[in-house]
Amino acid sequence: MPPDPTVHAVCAMGVEAWGVRRRARHLRVIQVGIGGRPPAGMAGIVISAGLCGGLLPEHTPGTVVIPTQVVDEQGVTHSCDPGIVAALERAARYLRLPVVGGSLISTAGMVTGSARQTWAGRGHVAVDMESAGAAESALRFAVLRVILDTPSRELSPAWAEPGRAIRNPSNWGEAIWLGVNVPRYALRVGAVLEAAFLGNIDPEV
Repeated sequence: MPPDPTVHAVCAMGVEAWGVRRRARHLRVIQVGIGGRPPAGMAGIVISAGLCGGLLPEHTPGTVVIPTQVVDEQGVTHSCDPGIVAALERAARYLRLPVVGGSLISTAGMVTGSARQTWAGRGHVAVDMESAGAAESALRFAVLRVILDTPSRELSPAWAEPGRAIRNPSNWGEAIWLGVNVPRYALRVGAVLEAAFLGNIDPEV
């Protein structure tokens, strides 16, 4: 897909925005905060970009999620632009990254434990907290996420409030793991966007 100055990457966290800016420098990044949403009526292409939770035990951290649809908790379904989905898939596979498609559920809160099984049982492969809001902001929309945690590699629910979680010594082991892998996976998001929209392929991600 050729460079397009109206491609917007909507990110929740600062580290996600950093990963996109570091690798796909010509894209426009909008940081909305955890569970936030971008302004309505955005022109051009909107990509909900960042990390997500995996719902299926066979998926591992680092897997790239490029869904064909996003569903909110009320059951409202947003179809992702098939042309953008195809471009993202080509880029991820060129980079030799594991890729999964399907349906992503977008929730109001962090999903852990049995809630993962509930959403997986309804046909979803991954979960985040921003994509439904981003989907409502533009006509051309897609999602690019990288799985951070899974049913077999779960994070403590305390990380819904990172500032509080880091002060608890029982979370320090997870904090070290997150400190290594969150930037790594954020850069992976940026690398796929770079390859898809700017044609710059670098397999070392």
